[in-house]
Amino acid sequence: MNRKGFTLIETIIYIAIIGGILVTFVNFGFNISDARDKTFVTEETQHNARVAMEFITREIRSASSVDLVNSVFGIDPGILYLNMSNSSTNPTIISLSNDNGRLQVKKGANATSTITSEKVIISNLVFTNLSVSSTRENVGVNLQVEYATSTDINFFARQNLSFSASTRE
Repeated sequence: MNRKGFTLIETIIYIAIIGGILVTFVNFGFNISDARDKTFVTEETQHNARVAMEFITREIRSASSVDLVNSVFGIDPGILYLNMSNSSTNPTIISLSNDNGRLQVKKGANATSTITSEKVIISNLVFTNLSVSSTRENVGVNLQVEYATSTDINFFARQNLSFSASTRE
């Protein structure tokens, strides 16, 4: 007896094998996509934290002095007033757009500009007066940056930074 074709059982087995392979490839694709998204969230948070740290450090170092009267030290959100030697950028004010907001700067009479992206929030910004002598002022900064646009805990990222900078003059 010579039979050509597949039996019903053979067809079901082939469909099950092909279906299993397809499900595996689809799951693999979703895992790759999730890993890419998690990496993006982490990189975006770290990048904005680094940009904020470098910006604040650069502004403090270029300041002639720190306005200790108007600056808000020791609480969140802190505000830092810097006296600059250039009158067009005096005073330079580093603050948040609102509590748990974006880092912003206002230089003299110029408009306020934001430093961090809308994808992250600064959930903690505390300035500390670390000056011990009157020759150079030193400011400590505690900064916490979080990814803001995701409600999924798997895509949560937070970066904590503590650093200090001194005025050069």
